[in-house]
Amino acid sequence: MSLPGVFLFSHYVESFWTHAAPPLVDWSGVPTLVLLVAAVMVAATALVARAADTKQATRLPGPPGLPFLGTRWLFWSRYKMNKLHEAYEDMFRRYGPVFAETTPGGAMVVSIAERAALDAVLRTPAKRPYRPPTEIIQVYRRSRPDRYASDGIVNEQGEKWFHLRRHLTAELTSPHTMQSFLPELNSICDEFLDLLHSCRGADGIVYGFDQLTNRMGLESVCGLMLGARLGFLERSMSGRAATLAAAVKAHFRAQRDSYYGAPLWKFAPTTLYRTFVRSEETIHTIVSDLMEEAKSRSRDSAHDDGMQEIFLKILENPALDMRDKKAAVIDFITAGFETLANSLVFLLYLLSGRPDWQERIRSEVPCSGELRAKEMAAAPSIRAAINEAFRLLPTAPFLARLLEAPMTVAGHKLPAGTFVLAHTGAACRREENFWRAQEYLPERWLMSREPHAASLVAPFGRGRRMCPGKRFVELELHLLLAKIMQRWRVVFDGELDIQFDFLLSPKSPVSLRLVDW
Repeated sequence: MSLPGVFLFSHYVESFWTHAAPPLVDWSGVPTLVLLVAAVMVAATALVARAADTKQATRLPGPPGLPFLGTRWLFWSRYKMNKLHEAYEDMFRRYGPVFAETTPGGAMVVSIAERAALDAVLRTPAKRPYRPPTEIIQVYRRSRPDRYASDGIVNEQGEKWFHLRRHLTAELTSPHTMQSFLPELNSICDEFLDLLHSCRGADGIVYGFDQLTNRMGLESVCGLMLGARLGFLERSMSGRAATLAAAVKAHFRAQRDSYYGAPLWKFAPTTLYRTFVRSEETIHTIVSDLMEEAKSRSRDSAHDDGMQEIFLKILENPALDMRDKKAAVIDFITAGFETLANSLVFLLYLLSGRPDWQERIRSEVPCSGELRAKEMAAAPSIRAAINEAFRLLPTAPFLARLLEAPMTVAGHKLPAGTFVLAHTGAACRREENFWRAQEYLPERWLMSREPHAASLVAPFGRGRRMCPGKRFVELELHLLLAKIMQRWRVVFDGELDIQFDFLLSPKSPVSLRLVDW
């Protein structure tokens, strides 16, 4: 049986176990033991079938695989699941900048951290580039046709993906939209600083800073996507923001564990799968409520400004199924606020080691007031600080691709359909790509000094699969950093513990000191 056949089989079983829409084949009368035995047989068949595919590629270095487990056993023994970024750094040291792993089904996964190879993979022109989908999301969403008309813009492929992208992202990626939203974003950032001030102790320490950044991320992303202010930055608020943030964390961790852990969730309702379903349903419920609140406010509001532009354009688009509209808003909000919050923590942590650069930023921005495009353009040190943080600590340390045509990578022949992980984060920390690559040096972005492989800095992806929220996250980071530097100097005491939750994130809780100038 081919790998698509394995997926279809697992989808049938999941549909039965989750009591959702009935599967194409009724498995309800089949004992669990029989299903598990059948699953092992399917995996063995896939392993044998895949062997012919892997022979097409030049033999690559890499860790040894085991029958039915592939190389996944490494993440259950040698490495920790929440430190996968460190695991891959270790494997690059052991096996070189191009190596191969195998999945439990026998498929080859090629990891790349070599500059020329990364450029070859990521610059390959494609109108509809293929990205390996997150299977646990596919399985769940296909079991809920009442809620989802597709796998969503992140996981769809081909013509369906192109249709969603064309109708969902035009406003979000528009410079005009960002400029229209800038006044409201200034207001949101000012409220966030007021919240920081109220939570700041006499010693300047802000405890639980990461939780506050989650609230800021929610308020700003919901403001952009829903066109309404929803009160996440109020001093006293309900636990809805904390519940949503916790559900998003659980959602990303379940995706991580479904990929790198044992694939038993495909054949039985494991704790992992139940955790994923709970998080998905919590997110869907809360964001659906937020959408209803936003629609109610838009009906009651007489003003017409940039805040409601994206939300109304999505709602009014006749080319989209309402389920796709809601799923898109859900995906944008959950991914957006997590990326924004984590990126801000990483940026301030790295910048705390450069008090001289904090002084430089402060000297380039106005002492107070609203920041407009011309003030931000006059502060190149802010852009340099953000770019350097993206280089050293990107929230997405690698990008996934499926090769659409055979390709030779670093002397190794890879067939079409090969699953490639492009480790741009690891490549950015290699000395052959950046001088003093392990150091946080924002000045490298303001001077000409080789090596300087700027194209490797890709925290939002590359090409047509690039994250549509890139402009928004960069704009808000720029505003937040400028406004924080207007008021305080940032100090971190100790090292920041970073973990892999399918995205890189700081281990909670995070505290920092805000020192008056």
